[in-house]
Amino acid sequence: MQGGDVGGTPGVRRGHNSLADTVVLAFLNRGYRIVDYTDVKGCVDFVAKSDSNVFVIRVLSNVDALREESVREFVQLAAAVHGTPLIVGERTKKGSLEDGVVYRRYGVSVVTPATLERILDGELPVFEEFKGKRVVYFDSGMFRAAREAAGLSQSELAVEVGTTKDSIYRYEHGFPASESTARKIIKVLGRDVISPVDLGYKGYVRSESIMEFRRAPWDVFVSVRESLALSRARGILQRKINVLRRGAGVAHDLYAVIAREDTHVPKDVPVVTEEELAEVKKPDEIVKKVRDELDELEG
Repeated sequence: MQGGDVGGTPGVRRGHNSLADTVVLAFLNRGYRIVDYTDVKGCVDFVAKSDSNVFVIRVLSNVDALREESVREFVQLAAAVHGTPLIVGERTKKGSLEDGVVYRRYGVSVVTPATLERILDGELPVFEEFKGKRVVYFDSGMFRAAREAAGLSQSELAVEVGTTKDSIYRYEHGFPASESTARKIIKVLGRDVISPVDLGYKGYVRSESIMEFRRAPWDVFVSVRESLALSRARGILQRKINVLRRGAGVAHDLYAVIAREDTHVPKDVPVVTEEELAEVKKPDEIVKKVRDELDELEG
């Protein structure tokens, strides 16, 4: 059976810095299975999975060290495993990050370790940093219902709050408001209509059934009813197989090696040739091939 020691403490490396250790414990203490990719030196550090959530994590003490080119594959990887991409950090070159606030780097949410723990406990942040200020977003339906229940038009609410009708219209349709303006609106309406920050990636991400990667723990990822990670048989093959085994059951369901038929690969590892991969008409075909080969290997 593919998988081995997957998730939990056996799959986590020792010798992390304190920030990474804090992130690992935050997930493990809440029952997540976690795969540690920090030794791969690619676009991702951890993939953590529970029964209902998947998080794809980068850990950076100084989040300004993040580079745009590494983000592209990071968010693509998150899309492949149907996870939320999240960067956990402590500071920027300007100073420390605040707990309870979501920052953005190239469209990806950035939070402190304490904020991550709150998120995992179901306490989603309501503040987002925008151009150096804390802003909030409103729940559009709740905002309109509360305004109408108060018997106020957009123009009348604007007068009560000390802003413009256009601003109220924008707030009611998903635009952010400053924290001070939000407090005035809540006071006038008599209801909290603030929406938690959407932690999802703000940008376009290419999501296909078969995706090629350069800086991921694998080279090719197939995402259908079952997911399949494949690595090419070059470099230190056993190391690549170990990385694939590590992620099975958390980051992906199955794994295989892309190699020539005469390449020496352990007998319990399915092999796919480049020709077979190129000739695939439907992604399900390659997953079925690996599944059938596994069934033969397992008797």
